[in-house]
Amino acid sequence: MPRKSSKTKAGRGPAPKPHGKSAASVPYPNPAHEYPYDAELSAAGADGAADALGRLDLDASTAAAAASDAPVETQPPQPEVPAPRPPPQPPMEASSSGSGSAGGGREEEGLRRLQELVAIGREEVELTEEEVSANYQRQEDEICALEAIFGDNVVMFNRKEGQRSFQVHVHMVIPDGTDVSARLSFGAGTLNYKEGHDGDATDDLVYKFRVEHLSPILLTCLMPLSYPSHQPPFFTMSVEWLDKVMISSLCHMLDMAWEEQQGMEVIYQWVQWLQSSSLSYLGFDNAIVLSKGGLACTEDGGDRRACPDNAPPDVTIPRIIRYNDDKRHEAFLHAIHDCMICFSEFPGVDFIKLPCHHFFCQKCMQTYCKMHVKEGSVVKLLCPDTKCGAVVPPNILKVLLGEDEFERWEALLLQRTLDAMIDVVYCPRCQTACLEDSGDEAVCSSCLFCFCTLCKERRHVGVECLSPEEKLIILERRQKSGQSKEDIQKLMDEVRSIKEIMKDTKQCPRCKMAISKIEGCNKMTCWNCGRFFCYQCNAAISGYDHFKGDCVVFDQVEIDRWEMQVNQRQQRQVVAQVQADLFEGEYGYPCPTCRSAVPKIGNNNHLYCWSCNQHFCALCRKSVQKMSQHFGPKGCKQHTADP
Repeated sequence: MPRKSSKTKAGRGPAPKPHGKSAASVPYPNPAHEYPYDAELSAAGADGAADALGRLDLDASTAAAAASDAPVETQPPQPEVPAPRPPPQPPMEASSSGSGSAGGGREEEGLRRLQELVAIGREEVELTEEEVSANYQRQEDEICALEAIFGDNVVMFNRKEGQRSFQVHVHMVIPDGTDVSARLSFGAGTLNYKEGHDGDATDDLVYKFRVEHLSPILLTCLMPLSYPSHQPPFFTMSVEWLDKVMISSLCHMLDMAWEEQQGMEVIYQWVQWLQSSSLSYLGFDNAIVLSKGGLACTEDGGDRRACPDNAPPDVTIPRIIRYNDDKRHEAFLHAIHDCMICFSEFPGVDFIKLPCHHFFCQKCMQTYCKMHVKEGSVVKLLCPDTKCGAVVPPNILKVLLGEDEFERWEALLLQRTLDAMIDVVYCPRCQTACLEDSGDEAVCSSCLFCFCTLCKERRHVGVECLSPEEKLIILERRQKSGQSKEDIQKLMDEVRSIKEIMKDTKQCPRCKMAISKIEGCNKMTCWNCGRFFCYQCNAAISGYDHFKGDCVVFDQVEIDRWEMQVNQRQQRQVVAQVQADLFEGEYGYPCPTCRSAVPKIGNNNHLYCWSCNQHFCALCRKSVQKMSQHFGPKGCKQHTADP
């Protein structure tokens, strides 16, 4: 919440100077506001920033500015005595209005550079008590306005001797997105930025990606006592996707904005201009080009307030991409979306977003996944979008399914995977998965049973496999000889089942699963492995080009059955013609649509034409859409006596 302004009347002495910690503060740095790409920074960076802030609060220039607030008697020069070392200060704390952390790479560099600028100092300005009090109040009002407008993007630090210091994270949002490109060169085994002109470009790599959110511009400011009446604030600027020359150009524009509005509060105008006009000023209207051409500049050759990022491209580019992804995900969670399954509106937090970037509400996805797991069709557990075939990942299924259902999904998926492998068979004794060798034989790793993978019997080298009919004959002979046992009866039942199944089924050419066709075309899909094959020749196919040869898409039986379903209208026309022939004459009423004769049954004037499925009135010969309207009090009578 913005802090209330403490108003002080002019003429009653200087404004009170805040000291100590703010009323509402959080430990520094605040980890909840750290950027995702600064998570790898060590704690030493935060300590360095705290020391920089400690030195920033009271320096020689600050003391001189404070001394000039009121006229005092000048003391004679005293011999220099080494000042005692101040006690170690606790880490600097940020105000509750701040969202960013003062620790980290860019934050620490901005504070360190700001400390150097304050140490250099400016030309002193003598202020009266009224001017100091007015500046104090105007600074307080401007800070309250910044906190109210930008909220958590403003990070306030502790204030000493009336000098306020803070950081503003200026976020760059491009609704339609923009392309970001970088020309990279390889030298000495490392990846470096390269200028976009001159030189041989044969070994260069142009990397391009698209973003909607750019990493924020970090503006670090300190308000002196003479601001805003006489002097501008001290500030530094840090941007990780700009070089030093471009950042210096932005600093120059901020100086020009102060010169045009001297004596006015300008920090809000600075932030607004950086947010809305900085890209167009740099010529990045259509695309942004990353370069580090300013690294060759000396410290005196550029603006000391510019703090460029010296990280290599393999660090900077992933940071920009991660920041854009995080902001897009955050915007998705707060927006309202339509579920393409139930067509209902929900906030983004109630959606499940798949890796293919399609998203559906959590309730629909949960029902969809549980249905496939219950039916055992785990191979069809794909993205519900009809044009997408991406697999739903296990981490999302674990959230949507219960513990028992997830275990069933794992077991079914393992079973389907093993069944889809053409060289995996199961031991007929212990049902252990075994690998089939080139001779149609396998050895069980569990019970060490060596069997034939075709007939599932003991291995028979040089002997042909028995057919189901031959097996059934042998088992029946054993049963008649008095050697019948329960296991022999089970084997006989199994062989009979196999015999009946093999009559009307075909085996999948990939997983050997038996599949029977009930109706439809001859292009079959294996429910186990998803393979397409021809039901006539049992060959694996991919499309319908296979049926341009000897095989046909539909059998004659299917064509006849289809014609019987499609030509029901033709059958009705035949019935109508028979009725017209029977009732031709005074008993036939012509249909207003097809002119077929329709008989009138009794005194009911509501007639129905069997030829064209048309309802009409026998009195007015008009089509009837709604009986209540046509045969109402003001319409025709539905029942009349025959003349």
